[in-house]
Amino acid sequence: MELFFREKGQGNKTIIIVHGLYGSSDNWISVAGEFEDQYRVILIDQRNHGRSPHNDVHSYEAMAEDLRSLMEKLSIDKAILIGHSMGGKTIMRFSLKYPEMVEKMIVVDIAPKSYRSFSNYAEITANHKKIIDELMAVDLSKFKSRNEIDQALKDAFPAKRLRAFLMKNLKRRKDGRYLWQINFEALKNNMDEIMDGFSELNKPDRKIPETIFIRGEKSPYIQDDDTLVINKFFPGSQVITIPDAGHWIHAEKQDIFVKTVKYFLDS
Repeated sequence: MELFFREKGQGNKTIIIVHGLYGSSDNWISVAGEFEDQYRVILIDQRNHGRSPHNDVHSYEAMAEDLRSLMEKLSIDKAILIGHSMGGKTIMRFSLKYPEMVEKMIVVDIAPKSYRSFSNYAEITANHKKIIDELMAVDLSKFKSRNEIDQALKDAFPAKRLRAFLMKNLKRRKDGRYLWQINFEALKNNMDEIMDGFSELNKPDRKIPETIFIRGEKSPYIQDDDTLVINKFFPGSQVITIPDAGHWIHAEKQDIFVKTVKYFLDS
């Protein structure tokens, strides 16, 4: 699949940033700007998100292959990978299959484990199928402004930050109507796959790239005992906790996040 991507900077080394579920490349433009003076930065829209094509298949195997195809198209032999949430699992899957194409890897607030029964106090993770159903149920043809849509979503999603994040997927057509850019149907049909972990068969028979996992102190995605599964797949990896941050570390604590990544890349 030929993914949509944005490009910033012209450094000798390349950073590729991979967004999470319901996200897109434009969520990371501000972070990318912090690296463009030293690196070539590629921000992708994963399949079924943003401006990339839609497809019935939404698996980590497919998304890893999308990433490989993009790197080949752009003549990138090796890259530094940053992946958040679902994007973190995409780059983990990619590095397990193509470790020679990864220089260093930064996994943001996700572990290589199954989240199928994951239910907690982070609203965005509580029930993805319910989230998708609520969004698909909104008749966008009835609304003339983003504010009207925001008000319509208030009951289902009382948290303003969450609504704002989800509504980034809203685009206005030339005729004034709104549409969802995201392929909710495909995500809903593949949710078990999206929430799944990795099997022993995915462990590489070659040396894996140097890797860090960055988690938010207030996020439940990476627990202390997840270091066992992390080190099973990525031996020697360090887990770094960003104080007072939730799941969207890069947005909530951008300065500390960027400093952490730069320190790792410079070491």
